[in-house]
Amino acid sequence: MKKYSSPNFWNKKYHFLSLILLPLSLIYFFLVSLNKFMIILAKNYKIKIICVGNLYVGGTGKTPLVRKIYHSLNKNSNSCILKKYNLSQIDEINFLKNDAKVIVPKKRTEGLLSAISNGFKYVILDDGKQDYSFKKDTSILCIKSNKAFGNERILPSGPLREPLSSIKNYKIAVINGEKNEYIENILVKYNPLIKIFYSYYEIKNLDIFLGKQFLAFSGIADNQSFFDLLNKNNIEIFHNEEFDDHHNFSNIDLQNLIDISRKKNLELITTEKNYFGINEKFKNKIYRTKLNLVIKNYEVFLNEII
Repeated sequence: MKKYSSPNFWNKKYHFLSLILLPLSLIYFFLVSLNKFMIILAKNYKIKIICVGNLYVGGTGKTPLVRKIYHSLNKNSNSCILKKYNLSQIDEINFLKNDAKVIVPKKRTEGLLSAISNGFKYVILDDGKQDYSFKKDTSILCIKSNKAFGNERILPSGPLREPLSSIKNYKIAVINGEKNEYIENILVKYNPLIKIFYSYYEIKNLDIFLGKQFLAFSGIADNQSFFDLLNKNNIEIFHNEEFDDHHNFSNIDLQNLIDISRKKNLELITTEKNYFGINEKFKNKIYRTKLNLVIKNYEVFLNEII
């Protein structure tokens, strides 16, 4: 079950906890600024590097966007995805590896050398904008419309990995969700030349869920967004179970979910990412949503990144 969640004060600028933590945010800002001096030593690599990053910690839709860009650029088998190895993110790695060529190095620079030696033309980075050891050709900022920039403060006083001024380092912003003029104004304030696109999710296999009743469970950064998507598509959800982002589903977890669903006479449904982190012997008992990320004016978007 879910143990951790983003603190509520991350969305409240004048909450006393946010104000108390401001000194720690100043220290964090100092450390981030020191790290940026690496730009002076940043290396150029003979490969087109497209970096998909975020400012808000977790849950902004980087991985689905990385996957979509990969499939658009891989028509001649000349692109790959680079995701730095992280034991806690095995679910995302398996999700990407299902239908993509993925390099998972301990250091991103090692992964770039591997991509070059294998003859790839494009490498799409899932995260890594804050890695200043190499230069990126195109940087894309992912934003959730309903989260925006929280209280606009950096960690731990707020949810941002870098100050809003770092928006100037991105060429493109992709806002997932409804139109948000506040976000657009912030983006243009810090980067008048930034290109702004909107995206949303479609459920590709919607037909198989209609007429069934479900227990929905997920372990992603924004579980509610998954449940909302199911409800928006008229999938009948009678019970929800939330887990932490990148939760490693144990056999006990899965058996408990099966037991609950049987008692309530419900089917189980989860995210595609979580599905790839589940023990094989349970997969035939669980439905997964297959999502298509739709980017408005996608051809224009592609022309901007290549």
